[in-house]
Amino acid sequence: MRPNPSQAGAKRSRMIRIHPIRTGSVQFRPAQIRARTSGIGRWWRILSDREWTREMPIYCFLIEHPEGLFMVDAGETARVTEPGFMPRWNPYVRRALRYRIAPEDEVGPQLQRLGFDPGDVSTVVMTSLALGHAGGLDYFRRARIIVSAQEWAGAMSGVGRLASYPPKHWPKWFTPRIVTFNAGQLGGLPRSQPITGDGSLYMVRTPGHTPGHIAVVLEDGETLYFFAGDASYLRTTMAEAVPDGIAASPTQQVKTLKAIRALAQSRPLVYLPTHDPDVASRIAACDVSVD
Repeated sequence: MRPNPSQAGAKRSRMIRIHPIRTGSVQFRPAQIRARTSGIGRWWRILSDREWTREMPIYCFLIEHPEGLFMVDAGETARVTEPGFMPRWNPYVRRALRYRIAPEDEVGPQLQRLGFDPGDVSTVVMTSLALGHAGGLDYFRRARIIVSAQEWAGAMSGVGRLASYPPKHWPKWFTPRIVTFNAGQLGGLPRSQPITGDGSLYMVRTPGHTPGHIAVVLEDGETLYFFAGDASYLRTTMAEAVPDGIAASPTQQVKTLKAIRALAQSRPLVYLPTHDPDVASRIAACDVSVD
């Protein structure tokens, strides 16, 4: 599904535009959105849940900036629905995920429909390397691709390969630029060095869902556009500081969500998670409410 044209190019400052790009949809078990138990019981609740969420979007974002074209994440690939893409031995991917993605939903064709060449994207920042975020990397061979040091280490570890990281499906040329976080704080969140020369686009650490998870922040005057990845699945679960059912560290995720909520209460912040159905309308309306 292509973003509504009236929403897709929501205008910010004179030369900044944000395009939410929906690369298909996914359904989860409801117990994944909000954890109701702790420990191994979280996984049992997900695998034994017989209900499904409604179809939830898989967003990535194009930011038109005076210094170039920047992507936050790369969306998912249609290949994820093909037999053999997911390991059959993994009960989570067999029982708890349902994807609906056509080839034309991928980020490359969608960028072209919006009038952009994927080869003109200068930088792709990965909030995570897990399923739903890195499927479209093939389209960005010319770009600088940024990954946090912790996320890269986790994805390449034996545990990561057994979890929801699919490195065997990444492009053979994929050699990301690894970043650390040592440039002060944004509220209670550690900041990295800026992505843009003017300092308006940068990364913050948001661990919990994965140990190396990050978010991308765009400052437009007093307003922050907070590209949250899977820091939470929904704005409501951020506001409630509720961990998700597959978080690597629920305790750390709660701390992260409380820090984001405090930031959103201290200054205007548009919260944009990967799977929130209201993302496009929130950008168009510059909706900074916290609920």
